[in-house]
Amino acid sequence: MRARTWAIFIIVNVVVSATVMLTILFIWGQTHTAPPPTPTLTLSAVPSPSATEVRAGSPTDAPPAPPTSSDPLLYTVQEGDTLGAIAQLYDLSIEDLMAVNSLSDPNTIHPGQTLVISTTPPPTPTSATPAETPTNPSPTDAELPTPLPSLTPSGPPLVGIAQVLGSGNLAAEVVIIRNQGGAATLEGWTLSGAEGNTFTFPAITLFTDVQVRLHSTAGSSTPSDLYWGRTSPAWTGGALITLRDAAENVVDTYIVP
Repeated sequence: MRARTWAIFIIVNVVVSATVMLTILFIWGQTHTAPPPTPTLTLSAVPSPSATEVRAGSPTDAPPAPPTSSDPLLYTVQEGDTLGAIAQLYDLSIEDLMAVNSLSDPNTIHPGQTLVISTTPPPTPTSATPAETPTNPSPTDAELPTPLPSLTPSGPPLVGIAQVLGSGNLAAEVVIIRNQGGAATLEGWTLSGAEGNTFTFPAITLFTDVQVRLHSTAGSSTPSDLYWGRTSPAWTGGALITLRDAAENVVDTYIVP
């Protein structure tokens, strides 16, 4: 009985010792934990605006001024254009168009040439005032402005059918109408064939030695080229075509080759 009591005492002593030892280790671990690292604050330099930076809305951001409406209109001469046709297109007189572009002959324009289109007449040239002049001096012949050349009439119009090309081929079919006399207005004139195909000319003026080409196919008409807008050819070889004026008088006839 005494040996059993000692065995119980020893077991209790071992359990108590183990509990005390574990408690001491736990307390020591809690009190000796490494402190957390102290966070560091990184400061970065804020760039200051340079002298070249400009705030939005400053005067330097203003858009460029739009072009003024007084800028002249330019026209590039195309193959077959005439000065009279260009003047009619922009509702100008040939004299004003020649004066603005310093032209002396209305038949001297060429393809690729740039013409200035202006609806205001050129300023009258003035002579320089001499240093010492009497009051109200009378102008001399040298001081007077040079008069603009005037166009001489070329007689009555001589409009006719000059040539028919590509008959029977819609894409190539064209009739050339030429004027070898004075200016002629073709508005209301007709070109017709025996089969009843008739084309009526719009408001267009032919000046001396000027021609206009009438295409049977569709396209955008110009002062030198008119487009009928047909879907089939208008002329056949051997047929007679007739050019009539606005009063239906026969002006010219032509046999298609």
